[in-house]
Amino acid sequence: MRIPFLGKDEGGLIQHGSVLIIGTFVGALCNAGFHMVVGREQVLPNAEYGALVAMLGIILVIGTPMLALQNTLAHFISALAQEGRRGDVRPLVAHWARIFAAISSALVAAAWAFRVPLAAIWSVPPALIVLTFGVLAASLWMSLFYGLLQGLQAFGWLAWAPQAWGATRLALGAAFTIFVSATAFAAVAAQGLGVLAVVGLCLWATAKMHLPKDGAGTPPHETYRYLGSSLVCLAGYAMLMNLDTTLAKHYFDAETVGRFAKAATIARTAVFLPVPVAAALFPKVTTAGEMTDESWRLLGRAMAFAGLLIAAVVGICLVCPQLPWTILYGRWSAETAASAALWTRAMVLAMSPLALAYLLLNFEMAQRRFFWCYGLVPGGLAYVGLVARFHSQPLQIAMALGALNLVVVGLLLAGILSQRRQA
Repeated sequence: MRIPFLGKDEGGLIQHGSVLIIGTFVGALCNAGFHMVVGREQVLPNAEYGALVAMLGIILVIGTPMLALQNTLAHFISALAQEGRRGDVRPLVAHWARIFAAISSALVAAAWAFRVPLAAIWSVPPALIVLTFGVLAASLWMSLFYGLLQGLQAFGWLAWAPQAWGATRLALGAAFTIFVSATAFAAVAAQGLGVLAVVGLCLWATAKMHLPKDGAGTPPHETYRYLGSSLVCLAGYAMLMNLDTTLAKHYFDAETVGRFAKAATIARTAVFLPVPVAAALFPKVTTAGEMTDESWRLLGRAMAFAGLLIAAVVGICLVCPQLPWTILYGRWSAETAASAALWTRAMVLAMSPLALAYLLLNFEMAQRRFFWCYGLVPGGLAYVGLVARFHSQPLQIAMALGALNLVVVGLLLAGILSQRRQA
């Protein structure tokens, strides 16, 4: 099948990517609906909304590196499926499930033990800290199941997951914040129940696949090495993607943080849209390290597809920044319109290179090449350092983020092109 402007759909990349995009889009609409409800000052005051986004930032900052487990499982499960060894999938997943049970328990215990000093850092109630880390612990299990579904290329089931999460969070978020308590605690509780809905759906999907029970699984030491490298790379990515609001909350007043958080939330759309394309690409280009002609062509298709999505989002936000803002948060007042437009445009431009970086990062990790990916870590640390030095206004956070995201994209492209020349 040929796709206009994109050429032949090799490996079903565009088809599978589109399935995931539809699922992600519906989930994103529900996510937008969630912020549309709780982000309005009539529901959550700006200070509570700022606290909510900061807590969600903690979940993302700590949870995003745990995507390393998803990538690890997807990589090795895809390789096992290519080799006709589906019987080895179940023991591999069971091994990591036991490890994650221990990690989840440790997270909750640590949050309870250090709830008071952590609450002081973010100026939130201790109970909100405990709840946030409880939601984080539950969220880790999504990475486990997503890796299984992605590795087996069960994209239909994978597309249902964000819809289940988004719909549950939207419905309960509206109910809890409007009828129970106009607090960040109520909104985070809705987030947690949405996560549980996804875990339940994934358990059902796994049962429906009837995986063979025989097999020895992949030797753990192989997955440990891959996980370690992925964890380092995704930690750097998480810092670049999620620390903006957390840093803003540290340096600015609650009212300013609330408005900046709204602009940052809109900007993240540019990053999230290509994620399904990267998810579809990953198992299709899984190798033990070689750069094949097919993987190179698939990368080109994926970048073209993702580029169209990014350009559409960035164009809308640059030309009409008031449109997504008004849809999500209602009419902006005359006194905040200028800063809202400026911060939205700045954050969208700053975030958009990170969308391509995520695609390139997944391509490299699928082929067990990590050298250039490690550059995301000093990039994330440099971001924190720049903001620590320059933070007289929120615009400086966007400028630092945009500059370092461009550097990261350049590093990843340099690594891929050098490998291509060698191949």
